[in-house]
Amino acid sequence: MRPHSGWIIGCALAPTLLLTACTSHNDAEATHSPSPTATHQSTEAQAEKRLTAEVQSALDATTDKGSSMVESGVERVSDGVHTQPSLTQGKTYKLTVACAGKGTAEIVLTPSSAGEKKPVPCDQSVVFERIKPKASLRLDVVGKPGASGMVAWRINKV
Repeated sequence: MRPHSGWIIGCALAPTLLLTACTSHNDAEATHSPSPTATHQSTEAQAEKRLTAEVQSALDATTDKGSSMVESGVERVSDGVHTQPSLTQGKTYKLTVACAGKGTAEIVLTPSSAGEKKPVPCDQSVVFERIKPKASLRLDVVGKPGASGMVAWRINKV
């Protein structure tokens, strides 16, 4: 009877031990620090937020108070800017682009008669371009290889 009762007690205690082990494992996870991936994403998001504020501030510091904005935006340099703004043919506009981060981006206007390719250093520099569309216009701001950060752009009527 002795060996049989030990087996019964062991079977009765096994679920309790397993439940305790599972509960202890969950409690231990709750006290762990975030995974490296979560920390990296949080740091990256904070950097993007800081760089976005920098490029917006650079644009705001150089915008003419008397002109009206037509279109603007902020994008990651890696994503680039790709837009076809609704501009009136024959009117003059001022394109302002700022980049913060590292490397260089480039303004590309299509058709090429709208303006030459123009580099934009990602050191919080602000680059201006006057545009007077003769037809539909496409604006692209693309990062050169190795460029990263945020790019902001604004088109104002002159």
